Parts: sequence; structure tokens; C-alpha cells
Amino acid sequence: MKKVLSFLSLVLVTLAFVSCSQNSPEGVITKYVADIQAGQYEDAIDLFYFKKNLSDKDKQQYASLFRDKVAKDLDKKGGIKSVEITGTDMAEDGLSANVHYVLKYGDGTSKSETSKVLKVDDQWKIDAGK
Repeated sequence: MKKVLSFLSLVLVTLAFVSCSQNSPEGVITKYVADIQAGQYEDAIDLFYFKKNLSDKDKQQYASLFRDKVAKDLDKKGGIKSVEITGTDMAEDGLSANVHYVLKYGDGTSKSETSKVLKVDDQWKIDAGK
């Protein structure tokens, strides 16, 4: 039964990912969560916008720090089971948005989050604030 539920969760996340183009405010958040679920922290870092361009070494360092912090927290919570986008507040100019979502964890808990995303070079990125 546990395997069936895990499989169904994976199917739901995949469907959510496919239904939201990555080149949308909601899609970049969905892709970010999918990368974290898969342990692809370098790919997750590529979804962030940094005011200063990062070198490959900088990206690896951020990914390593991210992996160390996030992986431990997720292990305690049984991993991310799913993400539900609950709303998007688009700026009038269409170049930024706040995406509201709920992360649901394997231990049955959930956490509401909001991320600011920016449209940079016609691609949506998560604002790193740096």
C-alpha cells in the first residue's frame, strides 16, 4: 500500500509539473520543488536570480550549502510529498509576482510559503535577494 501511495504521489507531482510550464511564475516554483525532491540541488540553484552573476564554483558552493540544510530538514519531515500552488499576485508590469504555495510533507505536516519571482530575459526566476 505504501508503494502505491508513493507512486500516486509521484504521478500527481509529475502531472502538476507538466500542467505548469516552467516559464510561468507557478511553473518555476513547481520545477524548484521537483528538483529538491529529486536531490538536484544544482538545477534548483539555476532557478534563482542573483543580482551578481555566479561563477560555476559559486553555484557549487550554494548547492552544497543548500543540500546540507534542506536535505536534513526534509529527512526529518519524510520528504516533500507534494506542492499545491494556492495563488499568484502578479505585478501590474508583469515582470514580478509573489507565488503562494503549500508544501506537504511525508510526515503529514504542511507549510505555507510565498516566493517572489522575477521575469529576467523572458524567463521566470526565483528572487534570491542577493
